[in-house]
Amino acid sequence: MERELYDLRITVYERIKKDILNRELQSGIKLTIEDLTKRFNVSPTPIKEALIALEKEGLVENIPRRGAFVSTLTLEDVEEIYGLKEVLEGLCGRKALEKINDTDINSLNSIISDAERFAKSNDILGYEEADMRFHQILREITEDKRLSYFLSILDAQLKLALPVINSLSGRVESSLQEHKKILSSLEKKNIQNAEFYSKEHMRLEREAVIRELKFRGFK
Repeated sequence: MERELYDLRITVYERIKKDILNRELQSGIKLTIEDLTKRFNVSPTPIKEALIALEKEGLVENIPRRGAFVSTLTLEDVEEIYGLKEVLEGLCGRKALEKINDTDINSLNSIISDAERFAKSNDILGYEEADMRFHQILREITEDKRLSYFLSILDAQLKLALPVINSLSGRVESSLQEHKKILSSLEKKNIQNAEFYSKEHMRLEREAVIRELKFRGFK
């Protein structure tokens, strides 16, 4: 029984989070216990626990006397998130180099080959998936669970502002070359370049995202 309750809590949390990141529950929308219990056909308790967890991850905002809302990011928020991601992705590149082996290198090369194919066919969603796999494997190589956890939270927060970053004009080509530089640094065991190019990847992505958000009228 205890295990079933735990599984239910996790399932409800994951379903609400998925709906937020897929924009089925859009930024700024109010999240009421009554609506969510009907939506997911569960009791109020797992809904309340899920909202608390999502608030800690920055995806839900609890406003006193008004209730819970899907978080809305400002340009300042996005800048702040990328500032953290730049540092943490640099650390990820450095720590990955310390542990990487030939099997890992082959996996990353395979992902880049897939990414090149998606780029040539202009398959943005396919490229986005390859992009995420590239970074996920780097994080797994570090064997640093906290580093991976914090980066995953920042990734999720960014999706509130822009769900598919590689849909930006010219971003696929730029991202692919940035990944190749990171991988080349890892293959050559150049720790300074591994950190530098991992950070530069985030810096260039941030510039593209901020430019797009300003164009869309974000403030």
